[in-house]
Amino acid sequence: MPGYTHDYDNRHYFPAAPVVEITVKGPHTEHPGVQLAALLDSGGDATILPSHILHSVNALYVETKQMRGIINQPIEVDAYLATIQIGIYALPGIEVVAMDNNSEAVVGRDVLNQLIVTLNGLAHVVEISQ
Repeated sequence: MPGYTHDYDNRHYFPAAPVVEITVKGPHTEHPGVQLAALLDSGGDATILPSHILHSVNALYVETKQMRGIINQPIEVDAYLATIQIGIYALPGIEVVAMDNNSEAVVGRDVLNQLIVTLNGLAHVVEISQ
């Protein structure tokens, strides 16, 4: 039985896309965290979050490194440690990539591979368990 379910987003994506509500927290803070919607990307290596979210929760800067996107051009990105929570599932120590403040949040395989994620496309529902 899934511990978390969320409807696909059919208002911002066509066709409808699997999204979840996540809470982002810094690794060493009492900050309650910031909630936001995030697209699930089973093809993405990393979780990507807007930099202002990471700064607001005092995520821990790790390093600047190279990342390749779908156009295969390397870009420099800053990596931070954060806790990602989806429903009742908290995943501490996730190294997330900071992007421009207007970019959308994306949950990649670094998080997805720690959970059982079912994409029920016919019902337009994401189901998550552990």
